[in-house]
Amino acid sequence: MKITKIESMIIGAPTPGNGLLSDKEYIFVKVHTDEGITGIGEASLGGYTGTIVELVNCLAELLIGEDPTKIEYLTQVMTRQKFWRGGVIKGSAAAGIELALWDILGKSLDVPVYKLFGGPCRNKIRVYANGWSGGATDPVLVKERIDEAMSAGYNAFKFSVALASWPVYDPCIIRTIVKIAEAIREKIGPERLLMFDGHGRYDADSAIAIGNALKDLHLYFFEEPVSQLDEQAMAKVARQVEMPIAAGERLESKWEFRKLLEHGVTILQPDLAHCNGFGEAFKTAALADAFSAFIAPHCPMSPVLTVISAHLDAVIPNFLIQERLLLNDWRNNIIKEPIVVKDGFMDLPGGPGWGIELNEEICKSHPPIKSKVPRLFRADGAVCDW
Repeated sequence: MKITKIESMIIGAPTPGNGLLSDKEYIFVKVHTDEGITGIGEASLGGYTGTIVELVNCLAELLIGEDPTKIEYLTQVMTRQKFWRGGVIKGSAAAGIELALWDILGKSLDVPVYKLFGGPCRNKIRVYANGWSGGATDPVLVKERIDEAMSAGYNAFKFSVALASWPVYDPCIIRTIVKIAEAIREKIGPERLLMFDGHGRYDADSAIAIGNALKDLHLYFFEEPVSQLDEQAMAKVARQVEMPIAAGERLESKWEFRKLLEHGVTILQPDLAHCNGFGEAFKTAALADAFSAFIAPHCPMSPVLTVISAHLDAVIPNFLIQERLLLNDWRNNIIKEPIVVKDGFMDLPGGPGWGIELNEEICKSHPPIKSKVPRLFRADGAVCDW
């Protein structure tokens, strides 16, 4: 079997809300073979769509005519043969192709991908909802919107507050975050899980103040309290905040994840569409296991990536919980058998490869859009992380 063609498919997927959430473009990568087996992967990144597509085309030049089942070899070709690893943007392009190769291998052997990694450790996948608030920052509105997520079968919820904040200490922002968290906790009760995503917006002192202010609300984890490239700041937060710290969605290699583990992060969040694919995520999970740390894959994109992530969740012993956007529109039907969440869990994927099939009609009916990532500025005009 040989690779004959690699192509990208771009789907415009605007995100409902108040403009404080990014509009998406799903980037699906299809790898075709001379035996008629086609694999699918996802390389979606918030923005940089054209760059990723061009990188996919560039990498494809190295792979045409190769055996698609030599996955580790071909991943080495993509990541090492042109000298520059390329960071998370190149990692996304390589991931889209690598994921499609696993789909091909599973289909060629007529088994799910998780069977190729020793079979599942669990029979269903614990999930949490993200994006359910539509970016709302009014505690009353947030409290109302969580009803929809609860009725969709979720028992765990993550929220973020996309507002610019002053460094070191911002009492207004801390008060807003706490009021939102209190409203959610009152609504969901003490047993359901609640998580806060700092999105890397805060410096260490601000993150510590936020974490300590949330202490009595018993959060499951504090995600990206500071930039995940600043391991010293991450370590400072981990030492002084009494809740687990999670990070890793913007990283692309096991070496980067190792630094987080060495500095006190106990929950890693590889995104399989960014970290060079399934193989690197699997290696990262094994590395985390050696630190008694856990894996909670990042997944704010399409149901395709959610299903792919579930295959990893199924086979690693240190899986914690899977992120999934609350999709209550056409996006949920982009695969022919939509994901169903029941009592906080989704079923293991079935069928060979990833066990999914794109709804091509829906894909074609949503052409590319100009993806939009919100921009935040402080009151003095200074740039703030979104």
